[in-house]
Amino acid sequence: MAFRDVLEIEVQAGHGGDGSMSFHRAKYMPKGGPDGGHGGKGGSILLRAVEGVESLERLLGRRKFKAESGNYGEGRLRQGKDGEDLIIDVPVGTTAFDLDTGRVVADLVRAGQIKVVARGGQGGRGNSTFASASRQAPRFAELGTRGQRRRVRLELRLIADVGLVGYPNAGKSSLLAALSNANPAIADYPFTTLSPILGVVDDPDHDRRFTLADIPGIIEGASEGRGLGLEFLRHISRTRLLVYVLDVARDPAQELEALQAELQSYDPSLLEQVALVALNKVDTVDPDLAQLAEDELSRFGLPVLQVSARDGLHLEELKATLFSMLPSQEVWAQTHALEEEPDEVRVEPLHVELRIDPPTVNRGVTGAPERVWTVTGGGFQEKLERFARHLEDAAEYLSGLFKRQGLTNALRRAGAQEGDTVEIGTFRFEYFDDEQ
Repeated sequence: MAFRDVLEIEVQAGHGGDGSMSFHRAKYMPKGGPDGGHGGKGGSILLRAVEGVESLERLLGRRKFKAESGNYGEGRLRQGKDGEDLIIDVPVGTTAFDLDTGRVVADLVRAGQIKVVARGGQGGRGNSTFASASRQAPRFAELGTRGQRRRVRLELRLIADVGLVGYPNAGKSSLLAALSNANPAIADYPFTTLSPILGVVDDPDHDRRFTLADIPGIIEGASEGRGLGLEFLRHISRTRLLVYVLDVARDPAQELEALQAELQSYDPSLLEQVALVALNKVDTVDPDLAQLAEDELSRFGLPVLQVSARDGLHLEELKATLFSMLPSQEVWAQTHALEEEPDEVRVEPLHVELRIDPPTVNRGVTGAPERVWTVTGGGFQEKLERFARHLEDAAEYLSGLFKRQGLTNALRRAGAQEGDTVEIGTFRFEYFDDEQ
């Protein structure tokens, strides 16, 4: 299976079912009361992190996902069936971004973790809900809300404890094979590794292990999209410890400086991660030259170990050093957690603003300018939309609701007068204050 670590999908949660407007009818009760049931809620779309999946490839061929909508309410207080949630399985390490806002909507780092990425609509309330002593036969019901629709970018960021970073042919694959149980392709030409490869490094004497990832070769300009590096730089952000693998015969100090410049261009926080240098292929040069290279690397302030993946030189020392330097998962998580979009829906504060529309001209007669009060926030537009089908019949209920929630007072304080127009989204009303 091909490795794919970026995928854009479209998700549509289910709509909520409308509430029912119904009145009880029976032979022995010709004028029964309202008995409209509620609509069912729409199904949500969730991402679930699963193990054993190393690529987003399994989602290919399907880029659109739609959850089931809720059913309408019915008479006799029968509630509509809720829509089924739709769960999309993705690999552990998947991060989901809203393409329109850029916000993180899910960051799945543990197997079994589930996150809602598109929330289903609420079911509407039936007319039985709105019955009261003064409103015994409400001829209106509430509409269900629409399910959330999103364009989502999925990025797979492999969760490895230690990441090997270096230019092509620095010996990363050889080092991975020598330290772990991985079996990567190894050859003397650039870009042997075309996908991140994971291996496990064991220390049976102390009953501990860590995962080691060979990140495909980075080249100069990778952070700007050159070579293969840009596609895989994101995987480095998941590692708790970086190992810069440098070829001792290729001016390692210059290569390390260039590597760090690429990481900084992509994400400056990468340079704050715990790191060390594996000066590789020391078996191919004079020991004095290897020591000179190590001395030149000292200015970077990182531990430097001379190793040879081919001959196994100092690999046990490197392994022990990695175990000792590796930060705990708890410490790493506290400083690298992504800030996710909050689950709760936030209602924007109420805002009232006066607009004077130009006078109308009808048969040569100029009318007075229209005073229009534009209302935004407070959730009033959403409430009106839920009664759009029965707006006239629900006018009394909505008027009392808006009064209780402060809209009438806000308009009065702003200077609204009888006859002014109130505009809430696409809805327009004549202002009336029964207390004036």
